[in-house]
This record gives sequence, structure tokens and C-alpha cells, in this order.
Amino acid sequence: MRAKQSIAIKFLATFVALSAVQGCSTKRDGRPYRWYHNTHARFNGFFYAKEALREADIKIKESYEPNWDEILPLYLDTDESTAQQVYPLMERAIEKSSKVVDKHTINASKRRRKYFKRPELNKWIDDNYMVIGKAYYYKEDYAKSEEIFLYLSRTVKSHDAQAWAYSWLGRIYLKQGELVKAKNILAKAENYRNTSEEVGIHTGYVMAHYHITQENYEASARHLMESIDLIKKKKDKARPMFVLAQLQRQMGDSEAAIETFSEVAKMNVAYELEFQANIQQAMTYDRKGGSSEAIFEMLEKMLDEKKNEEFLDQVYYALAEVALEDRMKNEGVYYLERSVFTSQGNSRQLGKSYLRLADIYMEDFNYEIAQAYYDSALVHMPEENERRGEVEDLASNLTELVGNLRTIEEQDSLLELCAMDEISRERFLERLWDDMADDLEMQRQEHEAAQEAALAEAGSAGEGMFWPYNAALRVGGMQNFQDYWGGRPLEDHWRRINKISELFTEDSEEESEEQQQEALDPFDPANLPTVDEMMSELPCDEDANAEALEILAEAFYNAGLDYREKLSDPEEAINIWQDLLVRLDSSAYHPTTAYQLFRTYLQREVEEQYENPYCETCNSAYWSEYVVTSYPDSEWAILIENPDFKDEAEKAYDEERIVYEELLNRFYTKDYQSTLLEIDSILIARPLNPLVCKYQLLSAQCVGGLTSYTGDRAPYFNALQEITESCPDTEEGGYAVKLLNQLGFNLSGTVENVNVDIDEEAEVAFELNDEKDHYFAVMVPVETRKNEMVKAKSSDFNKEFFNSQSLRVTSNLINRSNQIVLVKSFSGKDKAMDYYNVYKGNRESLIEVNSNGFNMFVISSTNYIELFKNKDIEGYTSFFNEHYLSNKQNKAP
Repeated sequence: MRAKQSIAIKFLATFVALSAVQGCSTKRDGRPYRWYHNTHARFNGFFYAKEALREADIKIKESYEPNWDEILPLYLDTDESTAQQVYPLMERAIEKSSKVVDKHTINASKRRRKYFKRPELNKWIDDNYMVIGKAYYYKEDYAKSEEIFLYLSRTVKSHDAQAWAYSWLGRIYLKQGELVKAKNILAKAENYRNTSEEVGIHTGYVMAHYHITQENYEASARHLMESIDLIKKKKDKARPMFVLAQLQRQMGDSEAAIETFSEVAKMNVAYELEFQANIQQAMTYDRKGGSSEAIFEMLEKMLDEKKNEEFLDQVYYALAEVALEDRMKNEGVYYLERSVFTSQGNSRQLGKSYLRLADIYMEDFNYEIAQAYYDSALVHMPEENERRGEVEDLASNLTELVGNLRTIEEQDSLLELCAMDEISRERFLERLWDDMADDLEMQRQEHEAAQEAALAEAGSAGEGMFWPYNAALRVGGMQNFQDYWGGRPLEDHWRRINKISELFTEDSEEESEEQQQEALDPFDPANLPTVDEMMSELPCDEDANAEALEILAEAFYNAGLDYREKLSDPEEAINIWQDLLVRLDSSAYHPTTAYQLFRTYLQREVEEQYENPYCETCNSAYWSEYVVTSYPDSEWAILIENPDFKDEAEKAYDEERIVYEELLNRFYTKDYQSTLLEIDSILIARPLNPLVCKYQLLSAQCVGGLTSYTGDRAPYFNALQEITESCPDTEEGGYAVKLLNQLGFNLSGTVENVNVDIDEEAEVAFELNDEKDHYFAVMVPVETRKNEMVKAKSSDFNKEFFNSQSLRVTSNLINRSNQIVLVKSFSGKDKAMDYYNVYKGNRESLIEVNSNGFNMFVISSTNYIELFKNKDIEGYTSFFNEHYLSNKQNKAP
């Protein structure tokens, strides 16, 4: 019996061993082979690769910050930052699935192929290809991802595989902005209706996203509703339903949008989504669609709920939007101010509230308050906000206007004081000093009350314990520190920095006085300027008074230009210019202002058909006659009588420009002598021509060209120095200074021994070729002895982040001082720059390399050969910075 069992065990062991050996073959087909390869494909490769994808999805989700003001994405993609974070995971997924494809794809010949359905042939191979395609997509290697999904679409004929491949191709093309390709490929995906739930949902999402990019919200909503119908779990429907509500709002169906948002809020979802669903109901409200009573009631209830304490700014903002929609501006402004006041660090929301307030005050032409709010909005507005450029322009324009208006107010006040008799002026300043002292005392009391409130809020928690756990001691200590040190920045060795800087700073006495001022009690009236000091600063003597009047006139004039040119408010421009003419009739700005009034009325008459029969001065004819009569020989009178005068001047400039360019071309042919003679004759005949500085610079360059043959550069230096004196604040003057500095001439008459030929441009040894193979290079100084460390770290980095690309790390001694570590090779500039960005941005595995300040660049194979020949590391670094890191071109004057 035992003998029979022993024989059976040996036979079974032999069979298992033979099966295992034979199972490794991919050239034979049969049930054991299929079981073996399908099992390994699923559990050894696909399982771990899918786990890597799942981890990547979690990372992408954690790093995503939703912008609730825009339509939420239906699926999350990587960006430059998150793509780098998931690189190692995607490399792992690609490695696992690639091994499965290589080792477990049965390629039996037709003669050996078995034609039975179960187990299925190569059942998990297409799934592994899907994983590889997704991994490349998350790495933002769209070319490789496209290649994989196109292969799947051609080779796997099941409806699921076809729809899945086409929908992912659609995502790739959408990401690349190739909308025509996306439309065509998604039309193919849409043809496959009988697919699994996961594939159907994904295809619907991509279709919806495509139509959102086209602003075809109705089609997008239709595809999204089809996907929602396929979702079985109620909680999984919440986010797509939220997006559906956003689409309904974009379509103008506010009633349906509010109803959908309400449904989302009632689902058992994360509180943030529930909260936003409620808020968005308020943001969707349209007074034409019904009453706001229910929305107000809901929002006011949200204000009272403790869980909404950190979201009060958003609730108040929503209340403001509803109030403004109901034409209740005062209430809307109040709620917006409450939104700002209750903000607890939500920068995006704070920016929205400031911006809304700014827009309201701008509509009311309250420019000073609007300017302050636009400035505040810019601080908190994200760079990608579509209104950022507009707000920057508004803030800049308003800042200039407000600056001019404040100058007017300040100079008016000072001149008004000077108009008083001495006794009245002194009494006024004494009252002003008393008001300032009272204000300081009030600030002191508020400061002390705030300190007491902070101590009271800290309470007795941790009393009798070590100070970090004693709340009252912590708050009191912080207050004492701030009272003593003030707002001194937190920085290392601040004492040492200040002491050293004093040794080398000419203004050390002024700095020490400023430091003493910092230590003074800010609430002590003794630190206020005295009445005599304020009196001495007034512009009451003749010269100071004349200067103040000129400053006032300039501010009036510039404020008018700001109103008309930057804010398109001609009415205010006219008002402020008329004030200037009445109050400052002897100002140098008087004729210019009268001409601007003529132009402004003329523009309004042409564009707006403006006329005012009840106002004698409210027309261009009045101001035309005024300028011509009051200033008959001025430029402004000439412009009114001959509107083509400016055109004639421009024509003369263009004619002179043609002559200059002809001489410039002659200079480039090195015909220095005749060019110089021609320039001299032009400057004698037309000494006031508009291109005189350009002619002088060209003349100097001709002198430089002639003296380069003789070796005596003194005439060239003299010619350049004359330009710096005759054209000091011009482009040509600046270029002359630059040339003199390059030639070692320090403008004090001393010439250093520098051999520079300014006419001959250095030949660029390197050529730009984006399609050539590229290398990534790290220059390691020999003295650091860190070459091997850089190689080892780079190799480990490649295995973790770029294992699928089979990169090699080598090193060479490029000169006596530097070794070059190369990572190669990349097919083209773009792939090499992707590697460069990921490498430079790594602060974990490459922290030791990136913190050493090594010179790193990307270089083509041909440029690397050239670099190895000429050893011009600095020259190639400049070439790399110009052509790879920036699109800016250096242009000489």
C-alpha cells in the first residue's frame, strides 16, 4: 500500500514539475497553459500594477484643490507637480505590466492553437496594456500613451476594450488641445453602447468634458446624465450631479440647477460637498425665477451652525450675492464686509470678496475706495484667474489717479494753511497736535484692551504648569516680546548683520536713529512733531509756494488724463481740468489743459453726438477759439488750425528714418569712411533732426571701425563719451555707456588693458536642433570629489522615476576643473527637458545633489561633441539659458 502511495506521490510531483516547466512556454496552447499564464498575469502583474495606479489616484486626489466657482472636472488629471509625485508609482506599474505582457502572452502558432472558450486566451493581457497606457498618461508622456491605446483599439475587438481605448485616446487629445482628433475618436467610442458600467461611465465623462470645452453645455449635460444613470451607488452620484447642476446653471436653467444642488445637499456626502451644494443654490439664484426668502432662511441658519464657523466668509458672500441680485446694494455691501471680517485664511474667498466690493465701488465711481479693494483683491487672487490682468490694470490706473487726487488734497490743505494769518495758523496746528495726541491715547487704550481680551481668552488653562502648556503665560510673553522688539523680522544672526552693515554703510547714523525710533513707545505723544516743526514744513515762503502751486497744477492735469484715458470718464476729466483753469490760470499747464478740453469735447461730439445748448463752454468750438486766441503761436493752436501738423512731423521722421537705415546698411558693409562723411554733412545741415542721437552713435561706431585698423582707440572712446554727455537719458546714451564699460573705460578717463573688438560678434559654436538626441548633464567640480555620489544618486533616481526608459549614467573629465555626469539619451529636446524639470524639482532622493549648486543643463548630442572640443562651459550655459529655459532673445540697441 505504502509502495503504491509512494509511486503516486512521485508521479504527482513529476507531473507538477513538468507542468510548471511547460507552463512557462508561450509557444504552446492548452488549458493548463492558459490557466498558468492567466493566473500569473492577473495576480503577479496586473494586481500590483493596479495597486500602484490606485495609490497614484489617491495622491492626485489629495493634492487637488477644487475651485467651486468653475465647473468641477469629472475626472482628475495630473499636472506638472502631481506628475512628478506619481512618477515612481507609474514606473512600477509599467514595469509590472510590461513583464506580464512579455512573459505571459501566448503566441502559439495556428497549428498549435486550441479553439475552446474557457479558460480565455490571454485574458488579462489587454488589461495590462490598459494599465501601461494609463501610467504613461499620468506621467504626461502622451505619445507613448497614445501608441498603447491605438494598439489596443486595433487588436482587441470586444466592445469594452474598444470603448475604453477610444475614450482614453479622447482624454489624451483633449489634454493636448487637439479638439478635432478628440471629436472624431470620441464619436467612435460613442458607438459602443453595450459596455460595462465602468467603461460606460468613463466614456460619458470624457464626452461631457469634450462638450464643456466647446461650451456646448446641453450636450455635456445629456452625456453626464447618461453616465449618472449607470452609477449604482448613491454616494458616487453626488459629484457628477453637482457638475450637472453647474451645467444647468450655465444653460440658464437656474430653477433646475437649484433643485439639483438641493438633491446633492440631501445626499449622505462629505460635508464640504454638502456645504458647497447649499452655497451654490444661493449663487444660482435669479430674482426672475422666484423668491429668495427660502435661500435667505437657509443661509442664515447656516450662520448659526457651529460646524460652519470656518466657512462664515463663504456664507456671507452668498448672502451678499442674493442681496445684490435682489437690488439691495447696501445689504450686499454689508454682507461682503462681514465676509472679509470673518475670513479665517481662505485666500481665494477673501480675494473674491475684495473684488466684488471693488467692482461695486467702481460702478459708483468711488475710485479711491475701489482702488484700495482692487489692491487687496490682487494679493489674494490666483495667478490663473481670468480677471487678473484686468484687475492689475484697474489697480494700476486707479493708484495713479488716487495718488494725484491725494496730492491735490494735500497741497490744497498746505496752501490753505499758508493763506491764514500767523496766529490762526499756529492755533490750527496746536489743535491738530492735540487731536493727534488724543488719537494716540485712543490707540493705546485699544491696544491694552486687546491684550486683556487675549489674556482672558487664554484663561487659566495649564496654570501652574511649564510655560509652553500655560496659555496665559504664552500670550503674555508674546505681548511683552512684541512691545519690546516691535515688528522685527524673524531671521538668523540679525544682530551680526546689523553690526557688520554699519561698518560699511555711509548712512549708519541715520540707521541708528531709525533703530532708536523703533525702540520708542509708539503711543507716546512726545514722539509727535512739535508745532514749530510742522510750521517749518509749510510752503509759505515765495519759492516754496510757487513750487506747491506747480505740483498742484501737475496733479490736476494728470488726474484729468487718468479719468479720460484710463477710466473712460470724460465728465470727471472735464470737471477737474476746468477747476485747474479757474484756480491756476498762470500755470504752465494752462494752455495744454485748454487744448485737452477742446479734444475731449470734440471726441464726445463725434462719438456720442454730444451737445449741451444750456452751457456756453460745453463744446469744442468754444475751446478751439479760446486756445487760438489766448495762445496764438503755441503748438496747441497750430494743431487746432492744422490737424495734419502731427502727421507732417511723423512723415518727416519716417523720411529721416529711411536715410538713417540706408547709412546703417552701408556701415554693415564696413564702408566706414563714406558713412562717417555723410553723417557729418547731415548733422551740419539738420542739427535738430529727430534722429540726432542715433546718427551720433552710428558716427562713433564708424570711428571705432576705422581706428580698429590703427590700434589707437582714443578717438573711439572720445566719440562714445560725447554721446553719454549729449544724449544722457536716451537708449543710445545707455548703449554708449555699456560699450565703454565693456571696453574697460570707466568714464573717468582711465582705460584698462582690455582687448575687445566691438564690431566682430563672437561666433556661436552651438546650434539648436530640437529633434536630435539629447543628454542631461551635471557639471561636478573635481575639487568636491562628489562625482561618484552624483552618478549613484542619478542612477537610483532613474530606477525609481524613469526605469522604463533604459537610461545610462556616464561621466567624463571635461577639463582639469570639472567632470561632467551624463544621463542619456532622450529622443528630442522636450523629453530631455521633462527629465530636467523632474530632476531639478526632486527634493527627496536628490536633495544632496540639488543642494550643492551644481550647474545642470540639457545638451544635444552634436552640441556635446562641440562642448567637449571647445570646453566653453560658460558659453554653453548661456546658450542653454537662452534657448531652453527662456524664449527671450537678446537684442542689441
